[in-house]
Amino acid sequence: MTRNQISYCIFLAILLAAPLPNAALDQAALLRLFMESQARSVPLPGETHPWVDPVSSFGHLPTHCKNPRGSKEADRITALPGQPPRVNFEQYAGYVTVDEEHGRALFYYFVESPYDAASKPLVLWLNGGPGCSSLGIGAMTELGPFRVNPDGKTLSRNRHAWNNVANVIFLESPAGVGFSYSNTSSDYDKRGDERTAVDSYVFLLHWLERFPEYKGRDFYIAGESYAGHYVPELAAVIVAVRKHTGKDPTNLKGIFVGNPLLDFLKNFKGGLEFLWNHGVMSDEAWANIAEHCSFGPSDGVLCDEAESPFNHFNFFTTVGNIDTFNIYAPICIQAPNGTTYPSGYLPGYDPCTKYYVTNYFNSLDVQEAIHARINTTWSNCTKLPHWNFNEAPILTMVPTISWLVDNGLRVWLYSGDMDDVCPITATRYSVQDLNLTITKPWRPWYAPANEVGGYIQQHEGGFTFASVRGAGHMVPSFQPKRSLVLFHSFLKGVLPPAVSLLQP
Repeated sequence: MTRNQISYCIFLAILLAAPLPNAALDQAALLRLFMESQARSVPLPGETHPWVDPVSSFGHLPTHCKNPRGSKEADRITALPGQPPRVNFEQYAGYVTVDEEHGRALFYYFVESPYDAASKPLVLWLNGGPGCSSLGIGAMTELGPFRVNPDGKTLSRNRHAWNNVANVIFLESPAGVGFSYSNTSSDYDKRGDERTAVDSYVFLLHWLERFPEYKGRDFYIAGESYAGHYVPELAAVIVAVRKHTGKDPTNLKGIFVGNPLLDFLKNFKGGLEFLWNHGVMSDEAWANIAEHCSFGPSDGVLCDEAESPFNHFNFFTTVGNIDTFNIYAPICIQAPNGTTYPSGYLPGYDPCTKYYVTNYFNSLDVQEAIHARINTTWSNCTKLPHWNFNEAPILTMVPTISWLVDNGLRVWLYSGDMDDVCPITATRYSVQDLNLTITKPWRPWYAPANEVGGYIQQHEGGFTFASVRGAGHMVPSFQPKRSLVLFHSFLKGVLPPAVSLLQP
């Protein structure tokens, strides 16, 4: 690997740096640590990986589980501790063993829709990291039915939860994340994209035996961040088995991925460009970078020097203490006595919520209620020091996404436009690389409040790219109503409204 390839990967981690040096590990901090520790493992262009030919790599996988264990009733949650009154939907949680020999088990939380659940599709949500919890982040801070209150003990309803329009599974993956575990310690040294995708596929086979009423139901996979790998890869496994066997155990219809990490080098370029476009970087600094960096593997020392004001050692001195997940959002301040408070006010958003969630899931009452292993020390994100990069299409996910579009899946990508972790600028470069003909050009879309919710464009094969205006990396956290409108449109396969209802 050249010096510059290592530098690119480390610089990606710089863009993902956490605003609080002493904060609990979060998605941004985890990605920074992960990329720094694994930078020298990134494969060179041209190296093979299992996603080059998904059918050959995964088509042999089973289409049903031989010895299903567990039961729906055993996983039923009577009530979550601290939940508000009049909860009108069913909740389930528990473990699904995906490897009997090793004792590897994944933890899930499932919420049915309160409105005619039997007619609603099934959706699997995956958070990224790799190493972050879909339970703590996706379910409790983004799109789930509840939010954890500042006391860390009680819950409030999220009026714009995605289970309003779908039945949603939140899966903690891979083993070692959240409540998921393995009885074989060496499993933690063998994690990677391929293991994660296959385990998630096996999870689905077992889960459908536990919930047989969902067999044949329209199924979608959604996620964000490093789920820009997880979601297309799991979809590729499912499609590969379908093509190889002619059987369709999950009835997968499409994928919906927000602020995805798709291409390391494009993320490097897009992140720098985003900082300049939003007035964080000076014209002179950007001109120096543009002159000396081609954003490819051939860049040298002059490029390194040009971007050095934004490297790991200088980033917060140069840019300031801002949240790279949303450069306009308040940050969480941690006082010397350990208390936390927001630096400012943003309606509906609390940057300290990760602390509330951590306290909640480390309560024994909560762990008992959700059927988790008691006395587990739970965290939003878990550092994964051993990750097999050779299992990943590390340079770009574009070929995998293109393959899914060619095989008839509904593929929508969306970007909150205030995120510098996986910025909209980077995603647009990957969309361009798909080289798909535009069928419905870029135009605004509207939320029910008659405000522009964002912008959207559709391409051949139904591939769709959308922005969500005023949102950061975790779109449902920053813009819950707009995210629900876009998600509902995706499920219906129809673009969101093109005009305001208030227009004459």
